[in-house]
Amino acid sequence: MEADLVVKGGKLVTPKEVIEAGVAVKDGKIVKIAKEPGLPEAGEVVKADGKVIIPGVIDAHCHIHDPDYTYREDFESGSKAAAAGGVTVLIDMPLVLTVLSDMIKRKIEEGERTSVVDFSFHAGMMKPEYLGEIPAIASLGVKSFKLFTTQPFKVDWEGVRSIVGEVSKVNGVTVVHAEDDEVISEWVRRVKEEEGRKDVLAHFDSRPAEAEGEAIRKLIEISEEMGGHIHIAHMTTTVGTVLVRDAKRRGISVTAETCPQYLVFTRRDIERLGPYLKMTPPLRTRDDVISLWKGLADGTIDMVVTDHAPGTREEKEVGWKDIWKAWGGIPGVETLLPIMLSEGVNKGRITPMKLVEVMCQRPAEVFGLYPRKGTLKEGSDGDLVIVDMKKEVTIRAGILHYKVGWTPYEGMKVVGYPEETIIRGKVVAEDGEILAKPGYGRFVAMTR
Repeated sequence: MEADLVVKGGKLVTPKEVIEAGVAVKDGKIVKIAKEPGLPEAGEVVKADGKVIIPGVIDAHCHIHDPDYTYREDFESGSKAAAAGGVTVLIDMPLVLTVLSDMIKRKIEEGERTSVVDFSFHAGMMKPEYLGEIPAIASLGVKSFKLFTTQPFKVDWEGVRSIVGEVSKVNGVTVVHAEDDEVISEWVRRVKEEEGRKDVLAHFDSRPAEAEGEAIRKLIEISEEMGGHIHIAHMTTTVGTVLVRDAKRRGISVTAETCPQYLVFTRRDIERLGPYLKMTPPLRTRDDVISLWKGLADGTIDMVVTDHAPGTREEKEVGWKDIWKAWGGIPGVETLLPIMLSEGVNKGRITPMKLVEVMCQRPAEVFGLYPRKGTLKEGSDGDLVIVDMKKEVTIRAGILHYKVGWTPYEGMKVVGYPEETIIRGKVVAEDGEILAKPGYGRFVAMTR
């Protein structure tokens, strides 16, 4: 047997171990994992030369292609950024427009026409009136359904129960933006209306940690009551981490994610970068950062995603005078892996094995893409990333592929960087250069 591609001479990282071995790919699938000389001949050979080889990274929460906001990001630009950063699968999250079956069909067509990397979708914003759509959406291969417990897409708690119940019938997962609307409404009224604040910290002060804690507490109760799988989006707090840890110990079907920005930045950085760090939920304290890292290390937090939701400079700059007018969101897909390599592995907060677990395997498992994606196993897709753990890079907007042309990590020095990104046996990016053509990416159905 001759393979199409062989990657050899590297160190393969799995969630359990690091082994010296190579990978052979044929017809898009991994056909052999072995030490030399156990690898077959191949039409193309990539020499890893002692570098680390990991499965392709999955960004399971990113806002890439909302048809009304493609001036910020679209499948082509967002997927090129992903490929350059070692991300081989994007799971696109609804941004503003509600994504149900008709739009999912259109987005699949657009993605397969213009994306460089593979992709899947979350449906939403879910409300009780869309319950009848759930079976049709699931039949398209989308089994993840997003809802909010606060404005602007608020679902009340009875509505949450009804959605979780219907999603469970298709063996799906309900993804929740978890902030309690009653708490948020009171604090926004206090900060915005009573105090009349417009400064850059006003948004931060209007969304306290207790709002996330109260919402997560109620969601755990609903999951325990109904048995449905609830996934907490972009968790930010110590209290959330403690609640999820306890729920998992009790066998409740709850999973959680966090983002690099919540692992790197705090309130102090808002004072420096202002509206460029406006996001929802907001950044937290240094103690919360420590708790999130511990949650990743001990398995409480299942995955790291980006919540990639860029706005233009103009949409951010207005926030210096009035933070309420600034767009809330940042670009992050291209810097996801470098930041986690540098701040996580190379600073000893997580092991290389844990990085593979939270950035590859768990996203694939939770969202029904495993074992096709997220792992280096014979029969899985030939998605892998060659990483130089010693490479030092200073992040600059000019080396990234975003439409908006800025990054909150500007000037940040990272150690550890992806060198080559391979999807289904094809090198799609090398040293930041995109080698695949738009349209190489394929929709990946969730098979939970």
